Amino acid sequence: MSEAHQHDRIEVALLSPTPAGLVAALQQHFAVHATFDEPDPLVAVAALGGRIRGAVTGGLAGLSRTQIAALPRLEICAINGVGLETTDLAACRERGITVTTAPVLFDDVADLALALALAACRRIAAGDRFVRSGAWEQERMPLGRRLSGRRAGIIGLGRIGTEVARRLEGFKAEIGYTDPAPRTVSYRAFPDGVALARWADLLFLCAAGGPKGAAAPIVDAAVLEALGPDGVFVNIARGWLVDEPALVASLRDRRLGAAGLDVFADEPHVPAPLLALDNVVLTPHVASATEETQRAMTECVVGNLRSWFAGRGALTPVSA
Repeated sequence: MSEAHQHDRIEVALLSPTPAGLVAALQQHFAVHATFDEPDPLVAVAALGGRIRGAVTGGLAGLSRTQIAALPRLEICAINGVGLETTDLAACRERGITVTTAPVLFDDVADLALALALAACRRIAAGDRFVRSGAWEQERMPLGRRLSGRRAGIIGLGRIGTEVARRLEGFKAEIGYTDPAPRTVSYRAFPDGVALARWADLLFLCAAGGPKGAAAPIVDAAVLEALGPDGVFVNIARGWLVDEPALVASLRDRRLGAAGLDVFADEPHVPAPLLALDNVVLTPHVASATEETQRAMTECVVGNLRSWFAGRGALTPVSA
């Protein structure tokens, strides 16, 4: 590609770490600037500000009001994910910036939620360690717990929560939920997380919350206490939506039976006490990390930008 051709291209800023496949796909159509990789990303954004018409960011990183102010020509921000809690949507509306998400990951996230629940109930990770250590030759492994037919509570019955519920139906589960939005479903509704946890055997956190530190955790000590020593907690939402010290203490003291966690309050840092517990299954925020979904997300992000700059509008815009 000639330098002149590169300069003719629409310029797009990468505001957060971006998968290599997505970077390569973007570079086929745009002049791409990885501002997040600079010593001072905001200075880098400001230096390019008058040239950048599109931006790509992750759900955890988002698009801030400060970044928006440094990008006077920004028209569209494509989020490589579905999280909106770190994007200043009010500032985007004020500036007329279109925000898009990549709503193609719900199946993968729901699949991992069930995998974590099964792993926690049936002690799959502990069983793997048991076999590898040679302990099976000396003794039988302690019993796990059944998942099928149990009461499953879902906090947040949106797109992901609904997919989790559909999978739980296949396990003959009795399903309850709590959600601030009215839902027309056959599942049992509960007024809050404590009431739901008191009823449930398993509790899935699937809710969309606010930015980190903006509000009290959705799952606090009272919810965990209500779930109890036989309960199983699964989090595939955001780590900061849980009172993490209370969760660690509940698992350590066996006031909570088990947990399956894909997200943490200060990723990639995981509280050291969790690493020593055998009643928790840990994964490194990989709910949407499959080859198929990563390809679909790349297509969605690039497709949104290409459609927008071709004058056809965004494919998956966020409603105001």
